[in-house]
Amino acid sequence: MKNRVCELLAPAGNPECALAAIDAGADAVYCGLGRFNARCRAENFDNGKLGSLIDFMHSKGKKLYLTFNTLLFEDELEAAGEMLSDLVQLAPDALIVHDPGVIEMVKKYFPSLTLHASTQMGIHNSSGVKALADMGIQRVILERQIPLDELEKIVRRSPIEIEVFVHGSLCCSLSGRCLLSAELCGGSGNRGCCKQPCRRSFETAEGELFPLSMRDLNGVAILPELKAMGVASLKIEGRLRGPDYVWKCVHAYRLLLDAPSGKIPPALLNEAETLLNAASARNEISSFTAEKMVDSRRIGVFGRQVGTVQNINRKGILAKASAKIHLGDRLRLVPPDGGEGMSFSLVSMEDRQKRINSLRPGGMAFFPGSFSATPGWLIYKIGENGFDFSRQAAALPPRRQGVTLELKVSPSFWKCRIKETPGFIWQQQTNFSPAENHPADEKQISEAFSSGVPAPWKVSTCLVSFTGAPFFLPGAVLKSLRRAFWETAAQALKNFDPDAEKEKLLKAFTDSLVPEDHPGALLSESEDVFEIPGFISETDLPEWESKIAQELKKGRRKFRAGGFHALELLKNAPGITLESAFPLSVTNSRCAALLKAKGFSAGALSPEVPEQTLPLLLSRTLLDLYRPKEDVPLLVSRAELKPEGIWHERSGTALRVAFDPVEKLWKLRKKK
Repeated sequence: MKNRVCELLAPAGNPECALAAIDAGADAVYCGLGRFNARCRAENFDNGKLGSLIDFMHSKGKKLYLTFNTLLFEDELEAAGEMLSDLVQLAPDALIVHDPGVIEMVKKYFPSLTLHASTQMGIHNSSGVKALADMGIQRVILERQIPLDELEKIVRRSPIEIEVFVHGSLCCSLSGRCLLSAELCGGSGNRGCCKQPCRRSFETAEGELFPLSMRDLNGVAILPELKAMGVASLKIEGRLRGPDYVWKCVHAYRLLLDAPSGKIPPALLNEAETLLNAASARNEISSFTAEKMVDSRRIGVFGRQVGTVQNINRKGILAKASAKIHLGDRLRLVPPDGGEGMSFSLVSMEDRQKRINSLRPGGMAFFPGSFSATPGWLIYKIGENGFDFSRQAAALPPRRQGVTLELKVSPSFWKCRIKETPGFIWQQQTNFSPAENHPADEKQISEAFSSGVPAPWKVSTCLVSFTGAPFFLPGAVLKSLRRAFWETAAQALKNFDPDAEKEKLLKAFTDSLVPEDHPGALLSESEDVFEIPGFISETDLPEWESKIAQELKKGRRKFRAGGFHALELLKNAPGITLESAFPLSVTNSRCAALLKAKGFSAGALSPEVPEQTLPLLLSRTLLDLYRPKEDVPLLVSRAELKPEGIWHERSGTALRVAFDPVEKLWKLRKKK
């Protein structure tokens, strides 16, 4: 395999998409379980499918990252803890997290899990990256609205890995700061249930527009710059997309990443662009540019428009095609003014009651089924047939339970124990000759003892230590030792109960949910506090460092911070009082515990916390909480939101758009 500087990371909303990604050349995939992930509309995985896929990925030398990237409410902590205890056994390569409370939970009670910070955490400068590195985060997935000049500085100054999105749909709001879907549609984007109101039309002073509809990202033009920066992972967005999209996008970027250094050959570039053009339809942009990100004159549905709804009855819809439609295509019905719509797979199509397989432009056909649409709705193709990985997905073998081997070897004696069965020790007398040229090494022995493992086990870790002089190890003898070990070990493992360790971890966590100390209180918002905003661009960090230094010099000791970057900015300021503010707000007691451990004396209560869970939260938190006096914006963006003033959405709700000169962001609020 070639030495790849940048990991190519692909979306997997189901096993078929994961296999499409690997077939096309991805180095890793990211996916979610049924709960606590930011794409609840994806098919997602259960534990069995996830375990099988992890085993398959690791057998191919690939990685799997699991999204655990929604905010948690207090009454969900027990369920979250149970899921985390399951994940300890499943052992994904990393957990992608949004809620600070999950960081606290994992580090204290499930420490074998590796953590990556989700883009939902909104980390957008090097101070935020350093603060998370201090918490044990190993990789940060940056906010998507970062220009290239800032990105280069962040990567250069980062002590940990940086991951960036390189292709796919973009959110209009800064990640983790959007409340628009929750306000207008009752589905929180921070809880995985975004209804995409930003893709709707709004009535503005300049007429009916799509003023929040972002262009798609296509990073082909900036790949050389990203590689030169040292970005660790290039991420393709699209867990709601099908295997065809995943395969085309991954294969295109694989071609370009594997191209020789220097200028990409025109034929190769043309092949990649042809694949990407077939996978998307929105207007695209190569990197964040504030004044060019919004495409307000065009409906923002992903996919290509292929027809319109002519009529509808209880048995189905009559459709007129504007481009070719084929059985097996994945389609979406969308109202003309935008929005979420309804997606479906085309399994049947009729022309004058005769079944047909395809429909050409200008033709009409009846699609049987139950649809929520009206005449005039648009039909978009969001996936094509011909990329069927269902057979391969169905053939994935069952998950195996991982165990850890600890081998101590010498020329005359070998001993091995299995960590999960402490009472078992395998020992073997040996008599190996001194090595003249090729002594036995750790990799040789580890690979041998990790192969030929009887079901339902696998070796997740094999630790090999040497004593005595270097020795020569014949391959046939090594295989014989491996067979002898596993014949004995298989019997010992019959007494191993993997659920016992899970229950032990889970009990330690659930016991911690009821604090022994006096719980925190719900207070009023403090006065005379210096505000460190939730967003400070990399360019503006020196300005804010100077402002904070001036405040400290004047004797200021009370600060309020909207992001973890404040911890880095204030790390040399003794004797201060620090409160959190939105978007660094509290949704559960574990989040409060992390803030308290980091020196916060009070935390802002998240506007998304349901009233019915507040008493339980207050009974468990050791951190004082407060309700912010001012309503937080429903959406904030570095992209220009024009025109300023009042917008009206389809229900008649009035929204006010204005530029905030402090955070240097465009903000959308509900008009009072």
